[in-house]
Amino acid sequence: MNTTDTKKELILKTARELLAKNGFAKTTLDDIAQALGMKKSSLYYYYTNKDALIEDVMNRERDNFCLLIEEALKSNDSTFNKIINYERAKFEYVAETIKMHEISTSVLFEMKSKMFEQIQIIHKKEIEMFKKVLDDGIKKKEIKKCDTKRIAELILTISEALRHREFYFASFSINRRIDFTKAFDDMIFALKLIFEGLKV
Repeated sequence: MNTTDTKKELILKTARELLAKNGFAKTTLDDIAQALGMKKSSLYYYYTNKDALIEDVMNRERDNFCLLIEEALKSNDSTFNKIINYERAKFEYVAETIKMHEISTSVLFEMKSKMFEQIQIIHKKEIEMFKKVLDDGIKKKEIKKCDTKRIAELILTISEALRHREFYFASFSINRRIDFTKAFDDMIFALKLIFEGLKV
């Protein structure tokens, strides 16, 4: 990695931390430059404006997340266990991101609205990956023939709804930490019900 790439990585890391802490609207290029100990004009060598930097941060975050979930689905486990591994990785990723950057629920909701396009890309990729895992499960005769795309969409909808529930409840309290333990347990329960219905 050359000096330009190293500096760019540092800029992205710092921008991500400030965006997570302050949100999109309140984070400025001046803030990022100051946190890096550089002049704002020096940032323009790497990014023409705040939107370009934010887009790069979001693309990087999307790519990192997709790599993580791909790894979770690569095991030689059963179809059910692959999906459990995936859900565990996803819940842990979101929880760790919130904890690491102390993201408030209001900032998180602002980020989700700004990242809508990125979220749609991730969602599409997740459906494709889940569908492939379910199709493989049918080929291995672990589950019966079914509409794997609809099952994938259903699983993702339940997963998102359970995390959203925790964000929603946390939004009513200033000091409430988001704990996904119950949401993850509920997700396992839902997956058991779904897979019980898919048994060969």
